Amino acid sequence: MSRASVESGRTWWSVRWLEVIEESGPALARQVQRGQALARRAGVERVTIERGSITGVVVDEQPRPKRVELRWPEAGDAAWGRAITALAAELRFTAALLEGDLPEEAHEVLAEAGVGLVPALGDVEAHCPCRERMRPCRHSIALWTAAATLFDRDVFALLRLRGRDEAKLLSALRAQRGDEPAAPVGSDLDLDGGLYAARGELEDVELHPAPVEDPSALFRQLGEPPGVEDTRGLEHLIDRAAATAWRLAAGEGADAADEELLLAELRGQRVATPGSLADALGRDPDEVREELDRLFAAGTVMRTGSGERAKYRASAS
Repeated sequence: MSRASVESGRTWWSVRWLEVIEESGPALARQVQRGQALARRAGVERVTIERGSITGVVVDEQPRPKRVELRWPEAGDAAWGRAITALAAELRFTAALLEGDLPEEAHEVLAEAGVGLVPALGDVEAHCPCRERMRPCRHSIALWTAAATLFDRDVFALLRLRGRDEAKLLSALRAQRGDEPAAPVGSDLDLDGGLYAARGELEDVELHPAPVEDPSALFRQLGEPPGVEDTRGLEHLIDRAAATAWRLAAGEGADAADEELLLAELRGQRVATPGSLADALGRDPDEVREELDRLFAAGTVMRTGSGERAKYRASAS
């Protein structure tokens, strides 16, 4: 892997994605530098990643932005069937994906199944309306570079490019492993009278609050709401609501409640900085950074980079 990419704190899959163009040879080296500089200087707007295609609008010194597309044919159903079987055979792969992560060891497993995550430069068709003779042009390389940033934030963007979105992939993995859906919450409650049989003063009732292990269990048991294709946002809201409820039950300022709420927000953002977490939770960034470092030392969260550039994600364990 390139030294610069590793030191930037990128994920392994985005590092390998960038290496395809960064190590494409001396003939393209200058073009790669120009494209990456363009991505940093002017930026790439409206990047969209769909099955087999990445599109975006690249702004350069010309008055009219360039609409660029990178096409990489998605893996077929047969290859994905082999890949899902292989991933499901390793619990750690499934657990990592449920946390929005992917161990580097899974790369070889996927490639052997026919679902490689790293293309050869010739596998990707670049389409740009510019008149540059050298191909891929600097606009295409700028889009390639911008895509790596999106892959860093969400590994499922890369998996979607290869042909499977998050919901469909995770559902297939659960089915392959034979995991039973969570039992309906509250199915074992006895409402025949015991619930209302308490006597005495209300202040004498002892309360023993505890955080919910899987707040989204009932939501998944009920199935996807009509018309909703991607339930990640709803599950994130449920997790946040459960964490907030636990915070209120445990008492304002309780360390356990703060930790649960922080972890719930971290899982929702998948990859986050102390600043983004502090903004979402309304907390002091320095306090959040200290708590994240403590959780990192305990193995509860993972960290890439250091100092102001440090990024965190919840551990799959």
